[in-house]
Amino acid sequence: MNRFSGYLIAVGLAALAMGIQVVMVPWLAVGELHLEPSHVGWVQSAGLLPVMLMLFGGSFADRAGAWRWLPVIYGAMALCHATLLALLISGHLALLSLLSYALLLGVCQAFLQPLRDRVLPRFHQHSRPYQGAVVRISLSVYVAQALGVLLAGQSGHLGLVPIFAVQVVALLACALLFVLLLRHSEREAPVPVQAPAAVSVTEGLDFVRRHPVLRHLMVLVSFNGFMNMGVFVVAIPLLSRHVYQQDALSFSLLQLLFTFGGIAASVGLIRRGHVAQPGRAILFCLLYTGLLMLALSAQPKESGLLMLVFGWGVVAGVSASLGKGLLQQQVPDAYRGRALSIYQLALFGSAPLGALVCGYVAQAWGPLTLFTIGGVLSLALFVVYLGVRPMWRLERALSVSSAEDGETPAGSP
Repeated sequence: MNRFSGYLIAVGLAALAMGIQVVMVPWLAVGELHLEPSHVGWVQSAGLLPVMLMLFGGSFADRAGAWRWLPVIYGAMALCHATLLALLISGHLALLSLLSYALLLGVCQAFLQPLRDRVLPRFHQHSRPYQGAVVRISLSVYVAQALGVLLAGQSGHLGLVPIFAVQVVALLACALLFVLLLRHSEREAPVPVQAPAAVSVTEGLDFVRRHPVLRHLMVLVSFNGFMNMGVFVVAIPLLSRHVYQQDALSFSLLQLLFTFGGIAASVGLIRRGHVAQPGRAILFCLLYTGLLMLALSAQPKESGLLMLVFGWGVVAGVSASLGKGLLQQQVPDAYRGRALSIYQLALFGSAPLGALVCGYVAQAWGPLTLFTIGGVLSLALFVVYLGVRPMWRLERALSVSSAEDGETPAGSP
């Protein structure tokens, strides 16, 4: 097994736990604790709010030797799941404990995401383009998440305790595998340490701000986090429970279909190969998302709901893979951790506010209204970006060799 395959397995184990989490956290709020919509929004926001720490997480990831903390963070997440498991067994689960659980997981993710992506060059073969590696990672994540979602959907038959036990085991196995992989990579081909002991967050922000492509990418990602992710994490569980009167299995099916859409997108991108105009493709994903959300606002039949959620997953998968691949290829290695953290902050930092707003809007006017608002705003932003040329004119992402050699990214001032 080569190092990149081991990296995919480790990431997949973590994604399996995440697939369980994305189903069980909202279902515990809606199906077990029977919280009102505004409190569901608070629970979802609690898991996303710590992403504000990602700037510091990215700065930390660019420090020399920071990669050694990767298995430690995965172990801390396993401890969080084990604690919730103990609360479930003892019957002491409540709103405050669920909020704390989501918040602690969010803190771990704030440091984990940029660090995990930052170590990718240790396992990636530099003769191959980053876009292909990112798409394969996305495929691994989507497949593992689908398995996690499918497993979480069986909680009504298996019980909650075995489901959360699987999360703990998967994350512990992930941590152990990363320990072995990182030790092996350091011994076999040590990566030269170029990062200073302390790195500046403001330098990373200034780099992204001055880059004509990345600054627009961050605007689009921020919108996706606030509106699209905010709508999805709040409206989908409410839609499932209160509009379609579904149980946990049916709700997990919606999550599973969304994940299958991401898998289909990743497979399609792998078969297609390099996308010559990633900026244009990302903008059209915004258009398609708006149309799908307007269709969902019409309260289709359950078969139509399933098809639309699957389509939403396809569009989201294409947008996420191309966006992350574009970022990896446009950023020199010295800025990689900070740029990745800014990307994650733009996506997940705006999501808590979006989830809060969506929770109160859903409580006042119902979840279907969220899809109408989200669809209209997505189409409006697409129209605005018809006049913004850098994303449309981006013909090809920067080559890996140029980025690794420290050259200025294409289109940079």
